[in-house]
Amino acid sequence: MSVVELSPTSRGSIDIKSTDTQARRNRRQWWVAYAVVMLGGLFVAAIAYRRSYQLYLGVSMGVLLLLIVAWIKFPKASFGTTVFLALLGDGVTVAWWPFTKNLSSRESIFFLSDGVSLRPVEIVVLAALAATAYRNMARIGRPFVKAPLVWPFLGFLGLIAIGLYTGLSKGGDMRVAIFESRPLILLPLVYILAINTLETRADYRRVYWVALAAIVIQSLLSLQYYSNLPLAEREQLAALTEHGAAIGMNLLFVFLILAMATYGVAKRVRFTLLAASVPVIVAYLISQRRAAVVALAIARVMFAVTLFWRQRRTFWKVVPFAVIVTVGYLGAFWYSESSAGFTAQAVKTVVSPDQASEKDQSSNLYRDIENFNLSFTIRAEPVLGQGFGRPFLRPLPLPDISQFEFHEYLPHNSLLWLWIKMGYLGLGVMLYIIGRSIVQGVSRFRRVPAGIDSVV
Repeated sequence: MSVVELSPTSRGSIDIKSTDTQARRNRRQWWVAYAVVMLGGLFVAAIAYRRSYQLYLGVSMGVLLLLIVAWIKFPKASFGTTVFLALLGDGVTVAWWPFTKNLSSRESIFFLSDGVSLRPVEIVVLAALAATAYRNMARIGRPFVKAPLVWPFLGFLGLIAIGLYTGLSKGGDMRVAIFESRPLILLPLVYILAINTLETRADYRRVYWVALAAIVIQSLLSLQYYSNLPLAEREQLAALTEHGAAIGMNLLFVFLILAMATYGVAKRVRFTLLAASVPVIVAYLISQRRAAVVALAIARVMFAVTLFWRQRRTFWKVVPFAVIVTVGYLGAFWYSESSAGFTAQAVKTVVSPDQASEKDQSSNLYRDIENFNLSFTIRAEPVLGQGFGRPFLRPLPLPDISQFEFHEYLPHNSLLWLWIKMGYLGLGVMLYIIGRSIVQGVSRFRRVPAGIDSVV
């Protein structure tokens, strides 16, 4: 084999050429960003002029435009901002900022028209994917990087398309079908966006902190909404926030528990998390989501497992004490109907449903009847499912909850719902993605040194 050695002059020439190429690429990106800002600004100004009765429309559209432009040059900061804006919103308590809802929501500062069914988060994600693909083509010669779950997610997208075709071809409602499938479509797109944007542990750590900040601020806004309600409405309030808000709250609690027990986490981090958790705990207790409490209990079991793996001495100091406190709490509040006893009541509905309150037993009965109807629907079309846009079958009548517009389409049991909408293969692929994600997460967790990165 012969080796060709470049002369210093040749190497200098190549370096100059690569530098010039990079400079031209940077100038092109800036001109694209400039053009988008100018054209988008004119568009926003025109909309604001036509909608002069909406005082904040120009501001909201300006934020949206700046975020889209930022994806061209500052992808990591833009990813964190997108996560923040998506989590900073609740259809019940922060209705004026529905970043994850349609531009046709009249109560929001994003309202454009009744016929515009796009969501700000969808616009941003699609624009971000385009900017990411363009940047990757210039850098690595392909639109997106490789990752273990890309192909399963692409297969999942294909099965969503089949579910849409199946449902609509059999008379499904187009509007409902789009409403049902949109969050499922976003899931693979956001995954692809994340793995192409975040590269280091520090990147993921920053995004995690941004997400926690949004969760805390959203809880504060929810408490403000609650404090402004008349006393009669507060007493009749069944729940404070949307169901999904409890997932973010659990995220903060698990992060706090791990940070308090893990070696190498700075004291300022622990104190910050303790202070931030106070409004979240209050909103959590007011919201009273039973499923969230059960999920948090399972997370505490996993916390004990991680301690046993990595900090055996801490395990024997913390876990027995936590078990004693938990058993004592359950014994003290097993029959309490107060807010402080809500966690015990949630556990009771799982461990001993016959002893639950009349309200909880009624809720459980609804779910039992609903699960029977879902199973009946699955047996009718087990392979491909019934598709999106069609209501599930109801051989047993359910109590009236027609105040929820999509009660005939969106049941409580999300896994059986997936089987109904996307068939057996759709459910199987989703379970594979969940399982593979857990395996990868556990494997990486065991390789990361103790400290804030292992907590993340």
